[in-house]
Amino acid sequence: MHTNNKARESVLPNQKWKLVDETEIDAFFGLLLLIGRFRESRERKQDLWKQNTSFSRSYYAAIMSRDRFTNILKYIRFDESATRDERKSTDKLAPLRQVVHVFTENCKKSYNATNTGCVDEQLMTFRGRCSFKEYMPSKPGKYGIKIWTLCDTTTFYCCNIDVYLGKIANAPEKQQESRVVKQLTSFWKNSKRCVTMDNFFTDITLAEDLLKDQISIVGTIRKNRKDLPKVLTDTRNRAQYSSYFLYTNKVTLVSYIPKARKCVTLLSTLHHEHEISQEQNNFKPEIILFYNSTKSGVDSLDKLLREYTCRRCTRRWPLSLFMHLLDIAAYNAFVIWMTKYPTWGGTNSVKNKRKLFLQELAKNLTTKNIDARASAIENQEIRYHKHVVNAIEVTGRKLKINKPQLAGQKRARCYMCIGNNNKYFATCDICNKHICTTHCTQSRAIICNGCNDTNSE
Repeated sequence: MHTNNKARESVLPNQKWKLVDETEIDAFFGLLLLIGRFRESRERKQDLWKQNTSFSRSYYAAIMSRDRFTNILKYIRFDESATRDERKSTDKLAPLRQVVHVFTENCKKSYNATNTGCVDEQLMTFRGRCSFKEYMPSKPGKYGIKIWTLCDTTTFYCCNIDVYLGKIANAPEKQQESRVVKQLTSFWKNSKRCVTMDNFFTDITLAEDLLKDQISIVGTIRKNRKDLPKVLTDTRNRAQYSSYFLYTNKVTLVSYIPKARKCVTLLSTLHHEHEISQEQNNFKPEIILFYNSTKSGVDSLDKLLREYTCRRCTRRWPLSLFMHLLDIAAYNAFVIWMTKYPTWGGTNSVKNKRKLFLQELAKNLTTKNIDARASAIENQEIRYHKHVVNAIEVTGRKLKINKPQLAGQKRARCYMCIGNNNKYFATCDICNKHICTTHCTQSRAIICNGCNDTNSE
C-alpha cells in the first residue's frame, strides 16, 4: 500500500503505475535473494538483464522486467509518509519501526534456541545520510548502522535485535549496556539459559539482576570497573598461566595470566568451581574455555550474512536496513528448516545446503508471479518480447500461443538473430515467423533456415 501510494505521487502525469500486489512483492523479495545467492548484488541491473547473449540470466527476465524491478526498488516504502515527520520527532527509526517490530517478534517466536546465546554489536555498512550512523574502526566497514544482536552460539540463529539510534536528547545514555542486555534477553526470562558477552556489557550488578530472571552470564570484565577487586588486576609477583578465583554466593570471578605482566579477568554466574584445563600446558580455567567457544556467535552470523547478501547500493538507510533484515530472515529460515529436516540436502555440506535452500526459497517466492505472466501471455492480455517468452519457457512452462499472435505485426525482429534489434517485414511461409535475409532462403518461397533444415532431414 505505501509503495503504491509513493509511486502514484512520483510518476509523471502521462505515465501509469501498475499496482504492486502481494504476489509481485514476494517475487521481488525472491529475486533479491536469488541475486544475493549468486553474489551479484553489486552488478549493474543492465548486466543482470542482458538479452540474447551467452551471459543472459533468463530466470531474472522470467520473474519480472528490469524496469519493473528498478521501479519497485525506487518506490518501495514501509510506513505512512503523511505522519512520518511527526513520528520521527520521537523515534528516529520511524520509517522502518513497524517492520523491525514484526521482524523481532517473529524471530522470538519461530525458534527455540539452545542453552547458550551471545550478545554483541553488528555494524551494517552504510555511508549515506543517517542521523544515527556510527564510526567503528574495528569493524570491516567502519561506517554504518549499529545493531545490538542476540544470537544462538550453536546455530547462529538471530534471536533478537535492537537498532542503536544514537544519543537520547543529545545526552549519552546512562547504563546503556545493562539496558541493552535486559531488553534483548527479556523473552528468555526463567529459561535457565546462559548469555556470553564482551567487556562492554559485563557488570556484577547486571549479573545479579539477570540471575533473578534465571539467566546466567559469562564474559570478560574491564579492569577499571569500580566494583572489581584490585587483587585480580595486580600482575606483580604472579607466575605465567596462574589463576586467581574469587567467589560469592552468586558470582565467580577469575583472573588468568596468559603472558607476563598481563591478565585477563572474567565473570561467570554459571561456573562455581575452580576447574582448570591442562590442554597444551596452558592451565586455562574452564570459564575461559567456555567463553572462547561461545564468544563469536554474532561475528559468525555477520560472516554468514556477508557471504550471500541481497543488499544493493542505495542512499536510503531504511531500504538498506530492510535488505539487511531480509538477509537475516533468509538465514533464520534456513536454520529452522535444517532443524526440522536435518537429512534434507543429502550428503552436501552445510554451505552447499544453504545455497540449495536459498534457490528453493527464491523459486517458491517467484513461482506465482511467473505463472501469472505466463497466463497473461497465453490469454493474450499482454504481449511480451520474444526473449521474455523464451525465458518463461526455460523455467519449464510450455506456453500455448497461436503462431499468428507471435508474428501478427507488420514488422518484427528476426527470431533467429542474436543481438540484432532490426525489424523486418518478411515472414517464413511455413512457420509464419519474421525472418531476416541472412537466415532464410528466397526463391519461389521464403523459408527460414530452421524450417529448411527440418525439411531437408
